[in-house]
Amino acid sequence: MSDTSLHSSALADDAIFPMPSSTPGDGPLARWDTHWMKSSVAVVSAHGDIDQTNAGTLTEYSLAHLVRCRGLLLDLTDLEFFGVSGFSALHRISVNCAPAGIGWALVPGAAVSLLLRICDPDGLLPAVDTVSRALARLQGSASYADHSEKSG
Repeated sequence: MSDTSLHSSALADDAIFPMPSSTPGDGPLARWDTHWMKSSVAVVSAHGDIDQTNAGTLTEYSLAHLVRCRGLLLDLTDLEFFGVSGFSALHRISVNCAPAGIGWALVPGAAVSLLLRICDPDGLLPAVDTVSRALARLQGSASYADHSEKSG
């Protein structure tokens, strides 16, 4: 059996995430990448497909970065498929970021945008149309937080 999730960046303390299996011959469903910005914004990118077998891994992988960041950006532009379970993952990420005071944004791409039109018609999730706009928003929030902590 082959792994359906590949993690291309190491996390603190060598965090291990469950990797569901697929049938022989199937390629990876999803791959995760993380890049760090100077303003403590973690950019998590997903590639491939998100469905019921790996949506929980998307949540766990993203939330594992919260202890080390002030902002979280999910770049989902390279996803080819995004199932309903993925929307639940986004909701869990949102629910965890709020009490931690961590700003977050997502850049949906075509597959995610389709599902958001159905599951989030009021646009409550922080979707932004480009990575650069999302970074500007999150870096601005991080700078404001830094300033508030120093002056408070």
